[in-house]
Amino acid sequence: MKRFLLPIFIVACSIGYINIASAQTNKSHSIKPHWIHKLPKPTNNSFNYELDLSMASSLDEAREKSLAGLIANSGFENGVVVISDYESKIIDSQVLENGEIKNIQSEDIEINSHIQGNEIQLHVKEIAEYWERDASGTYHLTKLYAKSTSKDTPSFDSTTPTSKYGVRGLWRSMIIPGWGQFHKGSYVKGGLMLGGTAVLAAGVIFTEGQRADYNKRIYQTHDVNMIRRYQTKRDIFATSRNICIGAAAALYLYNIIDAIAAPGAERIVVKRSDARGNNYVLAPSVTMEGAPVMTAAITF
Repeated sequence: MKRFLLPIFIVACSIGYINIASAQTNKSHSIKPHWIHKLPKPTNNSFNYELDLSMASSLDEAREKSLAGLIANSGFENGVVVISDYESKIIDSQVLENGEIKNIQSEDIEINSHIQGNEIQLHVKEIAEYWERDASGTYHLTKLYAKSTSKDTPSFDSTTPTSKYGVRGLWRSMIIPGWGQFHKGSYVKGGLMLGGTAVLAAGVIFTEGQRADYNKRIYQTHDVNMIRRYQTKRDIFATSRNICIGAAAALYLYNIIDAIAAPGAERIVVKRSDARGNNYVLAPSVTMEGAPVMTAAITF
């Protein structure tokens, strides 16, 4: 009977391990966002959605590099050369804490973007971001932007990042256990749901077949000892069958609850909107010394 309980134990422990592992803090989301693989579709031609990748030793620096890289790429698209200079300083300071003097290091980052060529104006709206930190402490940042396609002010969509899928995951998991998890990007969990259900279904079929076989043998012999032996084996397989049925029902119920309640890969809900939202407006400018620079203004 223990061999029939082993698959149930393995499935339960695996699902528990996946839930615990999702609490790791070396990335911003437990599941890589859906929008990384498939960009949202804009509802009008005044802008496009665009990804930008950057790496840095700190998250703030990666964000700064991402925006500067977006500016530079947009300059190349418009026949303009944009040069970004990075200046990083390590500042040492001392603080008194609990009667002890502690040394603290902080990094001061300054970015200057210079434009050479024709004047351009760029409207950018930050949509979402995802980052991972590797073993060396380097941040790998992916940011999703909405970027204007012309000098005219774009009509950005109203966007909402969400990890909820509602009935989209529910009805799929009701038909095939694990399908809803696959749809939400939880591939390992979905595989466990589907595989666990298949193993338990096979267990039900096998144990029921063995129970029926031993029950048949009881009526084919008149040996009392053999009858008792067959009855014992029949009851063992009947109990194992019931355990498999109960476990399959519990797994199916968990699969449905997880499909509607557990968060999935972050996706972007897009709605047509005339509102501008919080946008960066990037445009060339001139300093008091006469040097050309790229300035960024934020509108609310």
